[in-house]
Amino acid sequence: MRARAYQIPSDVYRELEAQILEQLREGDLDQLRHLLGDHDLDVELLSGEWRVLMYELSDYYQVIDLPRRIARMVVSPDELSEFVEALRDPARRDRWRPISFGLAELADALPVGSDLVGLVITEESDDWLWAEPVYELVAIRPEVFALLEPHMRALMIGGDHAALARLAEDHAEGCVEFSPEQWRVLLRHTRERVPELMSVFDARLAMPADYTSVREALGQVADPRFQPSLEAWLRVHASVSEYALYFRDASLERREFDGSGLHQLPSRATQPLRIIPPGAAASAPEAAAVTGQTIPFTGPAGSRDRNDGSG
Repeated sequence: MRARAYQIPSDVYRELEAQILEQLREGDLDQLRHLLGDHDLDVELLSGEWRVLMYELSDYYQVIDLPRRIARMVVSPDELSEFVEALRDPARRDRWRPISFGLAELADALPVGSDLVGLVITEESDDWLWAEPVYELVAIRPEVFALLEPHMRALMIGGDHAALARLAEDHAEGCVEFSPEQWRVLLRHTRERVPELMSVFDARLAMPADYTSVREALGQVADPRFQPSLEAWLRVHASVSEYALYFRDASLERREFDGSGLHQLPSRATQPLRIIPPGAAASAPEAAAVTGQTIPFTGPAGSRDRNDGSG
């Protein structure tokens, strides 16, 4: 889940402040964004950026509800000068540099020593949840992982595997994607050749300190006949850094959706398609008329017409 930061002119903010705070607490995201329509600046913050920002600058008004995927924050024009000073603190900017993309843009765009604007941060819409989950190995640089680890573990504990995958991928150095069949083969070869690696798959997260041993174990199952992408990544990129590794299991995310109703289709009884030989197709209605038999109708979804001759 990413977030969007909106810079609002101070006169507009002050006029709408009561409504903004009310919608921030309990409002619909679309309604809140409608209030913020007259904004000067719109900056996207990646999944780790808004988490680090809100965690460290928690004195400003925030509404964070991870199970409902809500993350909102407001800085009034009167608080802006202090906020910008904290955002531009050299030590903090240097520490945040490994994950700073939108944060750097936001820090440079906000006016210094001024009360001319207010700032509102909201979570993004849930459109990203509709992307089909995949099986992946995600490599994260150690300096990035040091900033993200508390947030990744909080999502693991909460069981939000979709948000965890988005957080890891937003700040990844590289990813290796597996087809479902490749993932099954990878697990089978791991159990057969390096069973001690299965505990890493189960834990989902390998620390930078364990990277060398995990990389060597992966080398024993990176058969180019079955895992060409993994073999190529280990051969070309794996030695660049002591990465943290996230093992993304798509089945865990699909299990979340199965319980949410997002991906399920209504169950419907279907009937097998009846094949009529070309020569018999023309004579079927006439034969039915002679015998008095009713021809069943098969609809576009495979369901039969109610008039099936049963009365």
